[in-house]
Amino acid sequence: MIDDLIRPSRIASKPVGVLLADDHPALRAGLRSLISEEAGLAVTGEVSSGEEACIEYRSGHHDVVVIDLSMTGFGGMEAIRRIMQFDAQASILVYSVHATEVMLSRALTLGALGYVTKASSTDVLISGIREVAARRGYVSPDLVPAMVRHHATPGRSLLERLSAREFQILLLTAQGNRADACARTLNLSDKTVRNHLTGIKVKLGVTDTAELVRLAIRLGLADA
Repeated sequence: MIDDLIRPSRIASKPVGVLLADDHPALRAGLRSLISEEAGLAVTGEVSSGEEACIEYRSGHHDVVVIDLSMTGFGGMEAIRRIMQFDAQASILVYSVHATEVMLSRALTLGALGYVTKASSTDVLISGIREVAARRGYVSPDLVPAMVRHHATPGRSLLERLSAREFQILLLTAQGNRADACARTLNLSDKTVRNHLTGIKVKLGVTDTAELVRLAIRLGLADA
């Protein structure tokens, strides 16, 4: 009876485990330090590529994945798709320099619960992690205009014609990868990638790869 009276009324809950996926070591170190100072949050893993993010998520115990989109290999978009295929309840927060409605829409469509730009304050990032951990959607305040513009963007309807695989190949191509490099990254045959590229060009109304890259740049999928 006495033990019951002096026993703490609440048992400390397990911290939210965060997997960091970003190919910049200095940024990961900063995020690790930031998160470790927050009550109820803990970094449970760090990786530097989309491939590693998928492997680590399968083998570890992580509550939230904070993932960049522009990484070596097949990148964040493909990692989101594969993680969601493995676990439909995965809680994923995109943390990216890209602030376009195209990238936002595609990430959310693939299954990400939240999206925070790297221009946001650290408080916004922490809020995003906590909201996504609670299975609530979240976008940083600077993306609200992008969400509004999304419905009026001319290129949006074009990109919505692309499958997840086609969009991934478009991203890799816009980043300067040739068809054979795309094939190696995605573990596909050259012929499959070239067939996809032909389909992408038809759907987007372009005639060659150079025009395809220019369109991707205009839509904010790659830097000029």
